[in-house]
Amino acid sequence: MAAPFPSFDSRTVAIDGVNIHYVCGGSGSPLVLVHGLGSSAAVEFYFNLEPLAANHRVLAIDLPGFGHSDKPVLEYTIELFVKAVRDVMASEELTRAAVMGVSMGGRVALGLALEWPELVERLVLVDALGVGPPRRVLAYRILLTKGLGELTLSGTARALRRMNPATIRRFWGWYLRRPGRVDTILSDERIANHGTLLSTPEYRAAYLSALRSIARMGQLRDGITVEGRLAELPMPTLLIWGRHDHIFPASHAETAKLKMRNGRVEIFENSGHTPQMEEPNRFNKLVLDFLSEPMSRRGEGVA
Repeated sequence: MAAPFPSFDSRTVAIDGVNIHYVCGGSGSPLVLVHGLGSSAAVEFYFNLEPLAANHRVLAIDLPGFGHSDKPVLEYTIELFVKAVRDVMASEELTRAAVMGVSMGGRVALGLALEWPELVERLVLVDALGVGPPRRVLAYRILLTKGLGELTLSGTARALRRMNPATIRRFWGWYLRRPGRVDTILSDERIANHGTLLSTPEYRAAYLSALRSIARMGQLRDGITVEGRLAELPMPTLLIWGRHDHIFPASHAETAKLKMRNGRVEIFENSGHTPQMEEPNRFNKLVLDFLSEPMSRRGEGVA
């Protein structure tokens, strides 16, 4: 695969007629990475793929509807994404692996761990959906409205193509209340890539389908948030959270740990919703250390 991920190969597997793209690199015990809503393996884990592959065989999946995976017209649900991860693991003959998910990808990782715990040796949840109700974010409320959401994404795509990248960074930093952090993670190239993605009608449809499937209040109460099932997780679990997350407050992680048999929490005081991007060196070391701890250490569940 081309730089900046020279250790990785680009692969595709057909599952139920849908081509699922993923990148695979490194050697050692397997680690599966699952990105969040509207992202992709290369975008979400831009600063993590190579460092993690130094010690592990890493599979980073583009969920159906995102990245380089197919984007058919269908309902994009957590169940669909969980099945995609399970099937990609099976195609690579992975019977057991550590699994890490970010944001919505955290809920996908949780779904896999709850339904097929024998597949998940260790679990890493990063600012994850599913362990508490999200804050009400105005932008998402707009996107949930039929017609208005479609119009908003089309307008955003045009803005990303036409606006000065510095202006976009200033706006996004103001919105997240994290101007310094945005400057470090939103390069001109990445802004252009997001604009290219959003310009594709299939991508916009998949994004809105997934968002609306997740955000229905009935779904949130009856399956998306799984606080009541966290005690079922048998595997060592590391929760990594940014203190300034504007969607999922850090208290979610702190409360979730109390419900887990074998949970540990690390709060990044200077990060927002994306600690894997905002503080990658610290993040990568923390994950590598967690994955390399002997079983006796992992069993202590320290905070």
